[in-house]
Amino acid sequence: MKRLRAIPLVFAVTMALVLSDYTVAAETLSGEKLFKSQCATCHSAAEGSPNRQGPNLYGVVGRPAGAAPGMAYSAAFRKVLDGKPWTEALLNKWLEDPQNVVPDTLMMYHQDDQEKRQAIINYLKTLH
Repeated sequence: MKRLRAIPLVFAVTMALVLSDYTVAAETLSGEKLFKSQCATCHSAAEGSPNRQGPNLYGVVGRPAGAAPGMAYSAAFRKVLDGKPWTEALLNKWLEDPQNVVPDTLMMYHQDDQEKRQAIINYLKTLH
């Protein structure tokens, strides 16, 4: 009978360890890792790297939209964003739903998770 009483205690301790690991993982969300896994297919981020399907994002925070050298932007993008600075607020809206910011934009990526968007933006802010 004593052995059966130990099972809930073992379960509780195990769950506490699992949940504490989850909390640590959430707190250490890496914008660089998110960028590499979710953005790097279409965007480069190193100084002097060529544009890909999307523009090189090195120095994007504060840069005017539509200003990446050698990048051909869509007419829809130019109509709505051309020359507006990429602020944190604009980047947040853009990453959440680019189609809502620029209807008919070519960018299909969207990130519903605010923490992940902020982690990506924080990483972009380091690229200068």
